Amino acid sequence: MTGLSPRLAALIESLPLEPGQRVLEIGGGPGAAARAVCERLGLEGHVLMIDRSSTAIAQAERGSRALIADGRLSLRCVAAEKFALLPDEAPFDGYS
Repeated sequence: MTGLSPRLAALIESLPLEPGQRVLEIGGGPGAAARAVCERLGLEGHVLMIDRSSTAIAQAERGSRALIADGRLSLRCVAAEKFALLPDEAPFDGYS
């Protein structure tokens, strides 16, 4: 996991992730952890990263264009307490 601090890399490695899962990341900041989780999930997995900060979402978007274009990462500016699945969204397998 390139570009991650040893602490964040260890945290991501400790998550019980399986290829192909759908994961919700709450409070993703600039998106480093979301990108690392995407790596662990493989080509069939998906991460939806939410953050209440539009600045954080913009940073994550700039650093994640390829994953977004591939459909492996989505970003949404919303507070965790106001988050709700959209009508066409499948439930998640995990949270980070």
